[in-house]
Amino acid sequence: MTHVLWIRGEALDHGVFNTSVRWTVPKVQDFLLSVRAAVSEQCVSQDTWVEVATSKCKPTLTEAEAAAYWHVFMVLQQSICGQTDPHTLDIRVIGLLLMCQVFSPHRVRTDGFAKSGGGLAGDMWPGLERAPVGAAAVSSPRASPRGTSPRVGVSAQQSSIARGRDASAAMLAFVRHNLLHFLQVACPARFTEATKMSAEDFDLLGLFLCAGTSTNQPLPRLSEAIPELLEHPMPMLEVKRMVDQILVWNEEMYSSVEQPLGGVQASGEAAMPQAVNVSGISRTTWFQRPANGDIDVLSITCCTECTIYVTGQTRFCFVAGCHDCTIVVAAVSGLCTLHNCEKISIHAAAHCFKMENSIDSSAFLYCHIPPILTGDTRGIKLAPFNVLYSQLGESLQRAQMPFETDFVDVWAHPVCCTLGAPDENLSGTSGHVGEVNQGNSTYHFVHPDTFQPVVVPETGSATLRRATQVPLCLPQVYDDALKKREEEMKAFQKLFAEITDEAKRKKAYQAIQGHFCEWLQATGKSRQLADLAK
Repeated sequence: MTHVLWIRGEALDHGVFNTSVRWTVPKVQDFLLSVRAAVSEQCVSQDTWVEVATSKCKPTLTEAEAAAYWHVFMVLQQSICGQTDPHTLDIRVIGLLLMCQVFSPHRVRTDGFAKSGGGLAGDMWPGLERAPVGAAAVSSPRASPRGTSPRVGVSAQQSSIARGRDASAAMLAFVRHNLLHFLQVACPARFTEATKMSAEDFDLLGLFLCAGTSTNQPLPRLSEAIPELLEHPMPMLEVKRMVDQILVWNEEMYSSVEQPLGGVQASGEAAMPQAVNVSGISRTTWFQRPANGDIDVLSITCCTECTIYVTGQTRFCFVAGCHDCTIVVAAVSGLCTLHNCEKISIHAAAHCFKMENSIDSSAFLYCHIPPILTGDTRGIKLAPFNVLYSQLGESLQRAQMPFETDFVDVWAHPVCCTLGAPDENLSGTSGHVGEVNQGNSTYHFVHPDTFQPVVVPETGSATLRRATQVPLCLPQVYDDALKKREEEMKAFQKLFAEITDEAKRKKAYQAIQGHFCEWLQATGKSRQLADLAK
């Protein structure tokens, strides 16, 4: 029986992010050697990892960077491999995901990888050559006051964000080129001493590789793709040779999106994980159908002036290259990443939320892990999750994300390792939710007086919808402000009901209707109403 291996796109989408360290293969190897010299056990706790990574390793990480890597790597391990121990990570798992940092998806060149696959093992991948004169500039969504670091994001409409064929080929070429390094990291022995590989060691690569009898028939274990490895350990070079022969890009699971963009793609095979790609839509409203369907891998890319509702449970949600959109994601059991976006309002209940290279955006969050802000990220507003939807409780239960007061203010304590300001999360805030962070250019909190809920449009009885709706999980200051506005609205409705003169009532109704129509036009909500009426 023939087998294939393919790259898990979600591992690189969510696992690769910007910090102050420009990772190369030699840097990763040196870092892991110093970790192993400082730690006698194969697995480490978070406290041990932070201490070692910030004081005993070369290169040295900041405390925020160490925490960010730990949280993301742990969630990837749990979501992809189903790890049960929430307190420790295998050093080899850390090493494999640090190796993935060598790949720089926003520096993918459209001219090099599909043709050559070259590059030195010590180089960042892709390389950092400047673009030719006249080529499209690689920059932040707006001119960055923090300089022209090559780590800042690409234009929102570049095909690399939407994972065009060039980007897919670059990812495949990266793994092929560094496959031996990955195999060496997966072995318990030192890099220079590792010569053979067991099936158990090879299965660690399941973090970013998947095996199957075909691209739409995945297998439980990665080593099942190499039956000989299940029988006995094999020479590492032989394993590399066999992997290289069967490694492909899974076009059915991670379809390439080429220009012109515009539409929704979904994997169709029942045996495959459900993948949905919403890409290139503009000035429209999109609803998930069916509304309560589960999605394994959700990608929302290159969308402009849209409102997007994802109301079912999602394992991974990746939002990239979007501009001026409102995105509601009801329940993410793994990672939700916002990447290279501008003027986005995202409303997400997610186990882990990460924002990178994004500006002038708002995130309304309920999360188990502190939000992670990296790269050239600034002008961010943070607030508690504010979505009202009758089936939200069901989606949260399927994602194992029921509202719990223990996590009511986790969103307000982000891990901030943005460019040029590695300690911004320690400055400009007193720690009290509801206060504006005057000294912080990266983020501040939405003021409780301006905090409003977002209601997912639904059909059926409004009374029935309210009866099945789970209450929001809000810090006291936001809960009080919301209740105050509810009381003000009830008082207004009572006052309006007391108008007995029919002419005055009609005049008041016309005034309210006129102001409401003006508000719809000014905010662009009239287009959304037209979309909902279709």
